[in-house]
This record gives sequence, C-alpha cells and structure tokens, in this order.
Amino acid sequence: MKHILTIIILLCLKLYCKAQTPVIPLNGGSSYGAISEAYYKDTENFFGQFEGTWIYSNNGTILKIVLKKKEMFYEDGIGIHFYTDYIIGEYQYIRNSIEILNTLSNLNSNHNQINQYNITGNTQIRGTLMPAACPECQRGEKRLLTYYTEPRTRNVVGLDTEMVFRRFTENGVTKLKVWFYKVSGSYRVTWDGQPSDVETHLLPYGEYVLIKQ
Repeated sequence: MKHILTIIILLCLKLYCKAQTPVIPLNGGSSYGAISEAYYKDTENFFGQFEGTWIYSNNGTILKIVLKKKEMFYEDGIGIHFYTDYIIGEYQYIRNSIEILNTLSNLNSNHNQINQYNITGNTQIRGTLMPAACPECQRGEKRLLTYYTEPRTRNVVGLDTEMVFRRFTENGVTKLKVWFYKVSGSYRVTWDGQPSDVETHLLPYGEYVLIKQ
C-alpha cells in the first residue's frame, strides 16, 4: 500500500511540473532552448498555413509534398530539455512517370528524434535576399526554413540541404513556392567512417511551385 501511494504521489508531481511548463512564443525573440522544460510554441499558428498536401506537376515530373505540424515535440538536449513545435514533411518524386522517391509513409511514424523525418523545420525567415532570393516577397513577409534529406543520403557527412517555403495565392489558387538548394557538399564518407559515392540528392535542386490539394 505504501509503495502504491508513493507511485501516486510521484505521478501527481510529474503532472504538476508539466502543468507549470512555461509557454514561450517560438519566434518571439527569446533565446531558443535556453530554458529547461519550457514549451516553445507556435503561438501565432504560423505553421498552420503550410499543412496539407501540395503537388508540382510538369511533363511527367511530379513532386508531392505532405506537411504536418508536430506540436510539443520533446527535445532531449545535453543539460537542457524542452518542448517545441515543428513542421515535418515527407514526399514523393516521380520522373518520366517512374517513381524515384517515396517517403510518405514515414510521416505517420512517431520518431523521438526530429531528424528521422525527411523535411523538418521551425524557423521563420524575413527579407528578400537570404537564404533564398525572393524579389516577389513583400517587406516583412515571413517564410519557413526547413531541412531536407533523403534515406540514401541521411548518413552522408557534409551533405546539408535546405528548403524554404512561401505560401501565396495566385488567381484564386493556393500555392507553395519551394526554394531547394545545397548548403554544403558531400565529404564522400558516412558518419560511421565508411566511404560513400553519394554526392547529391536524387531530387534536383531548384525552385518549384506546388498547388494545394
């Protein structure tokens, strides 16, 4: 009986501590990840506009991206543990009517490391020049910066790639512009020290405009 009572008390304390977690706006200017057990929340629902299924189609080439908001993801860092919101995504890439990539099933997995998803991000960017030039962007307009990987390149050292998303409406159609570019190149070696001949991703770099489905 004493043992059961102890367990109940510990559970109550855990729930109480969780309830006391400070909620901090994710892009509110506070030092991200500096407060242990804090919840860095997308309080303005900036991520919500990107959720859903988006498709680019052109002469037998199809890029399908599905994005989902993942709330209160637990980041277990060194000495600091906190919660945060993310956009996660997966994709299907078809070229000349042949499927080259398809990671869509991974979107429903419950990973405990955010980089196990192939598109991840939670950073707002402003401006029309960096990191992807956007002359059509309005002053102060916000875009979403994410990181991209593929199953075959996940373990390759140095091959870092980003995607920037901008949602807009054109002639009554909701669209998503994607800037897809390499940040750094492959070192031709894997993280476990094995040689690799992988130098780039299978999805070509460039700009894509996808339509909301």
